[in-house]
Amino acid sequence: MPDATHAFPHLPNLPGVGYKPQHFSDILDNPAPVGWLEVHAENYMGDGGRPLAQLRVLAERFPISVHGVGLSIGGEGRLDPDHLARLKHLCDWLNPASFSEHLAWSTHDSHFLNDLLPLPYTSNTLTRVADHIDEVQSMLGRRMLLENPSSYL
Repeated sequence: MPDATHAFPHLPNLPGVGYKPQHFSDILDNPAPVGWLEVHAENYMGDGGRPLAQLRVLAERFPISVHGVGLSIGGEGRLDPDHLARLKHLCDWLNPASFSEHLAWSTHDSHFLNDLLPLPYTSNTLTRVADHIDEVQSMLGRRMLLENPSSYL
């Protein structure tokens, strides 16, 4: 994957939107008032194809915020090293203006649950989440923003 040609150091104080591929042409033809785009990391962790080609074009025109939904920061087990390596590859290539992840869990043993489940509010959970954050930030070489914790009423 070639290096991204332009890097924006931060997100501007302008409206941003979650990017969907079906809006690719429209956003290039008429971007106002969009100042930056958010993409889900897991949609761009492959080795090529149309998604990465489109992202490459967008990254030349817009600051990009990468938002992960699959790290399972609050999970009891260790972080998936393969997932983390693919995420690092994406962030190294794209050099996004920001990276964020959900404060939730979505894995148990080797099972991915396809949901963002809430965390228990305990000191053990806090320690585990802090350790996972340290691991992610060390691996990526960048700060990670955490989205609000999931909760169910």
